[in-house]
Amino acid sequence: MTAGEDKALLQLYAHGEELLARARGGEITATAYLTPREARRLAAHLSYAREELFLFGGYEGAERCRMFFLPDYVREADASLRALLLEDTLRERVCPLQMEGSGFAELSHRDYMGALLNLGVERDTVGDICVLSPHRAVLFCDRLMSTFFTENLTRVARDAVRVTPAALPPDFDGGRRFQAVSDTVASPRADAVVAALCNLSRERARALFVEGRVELDYEPADKPDREIVAGTVVTVRGYGKFIVRSLSDKTKKGRYRLLSDRYA
Repeated sequence: MTAGEDKALLQLYAHGEELLARARGGEITATAYLTPREARRLAAHLSYAREELFLFGGYEGAERCRMFFLPDYVREADASLRALLLEDTLRERVCPLQMEGSGFAELSHRDYMGALLNLGVERDTVGDICVLSPHRAVLFCDRLMSTFFTENLTRVARDAVRVTPAALPPDFDGGRRFQAVSDTVASPRADAVVAALCNLSRERARALFVEGRVELDYEPADKPDREIVAGTVVTVRGYGKFIVRSLSDKTKKGRYRLLSDRYA
């Protein structure tokens, strides 16, 4: 971790502690949108207050989420009352917007992100950008930013876009699509798994760890001998992102069956 990253992490911890203190004073508080790594680290740092916080990014499985801190009167309410107490807060802090192009050009996640940043906004003011088709995407932000984007986001790349509030179905999944990847590996070691996922030799896979191109559960990984378990998210810069679904059953030759999904 660089000095700059270490400083940013300490600032995040301090901000989380401040929000927790305010919640203990009776106010529902929330961070900006966090990366998966930031969310994991902040949750670990505040593990002593696990029952007082939760993550939400607009739908189940969202990558970029806000961490909410709850006062006692919210936490101790029954489920229906708690949902009612949180309804307005969530509606204001996590607001879905639809961005729809004219059909002139196919728009990618990179195109949408570039257009948002060109408006001068910070990345942590927006959550996931879910590309649902070549001409349509859903963005999550707070109510104030949703008004700003509705009024000011008119072009993405070479295409004109229309931004409107989105009404999402209860089963909205972010439009994620996966490609199944299966293989057998000699062991559950990280280098063996990375080699299989990326169709590389074990030697080349080990080199990727040395080069700092591998993340396990969004954390930098430099130990190729770490054991991988089901549920691990493996990110290999230049090769893609995968989630390990199963790594347990053995073949007759004693190799492990690896079942995973690659994020499309």
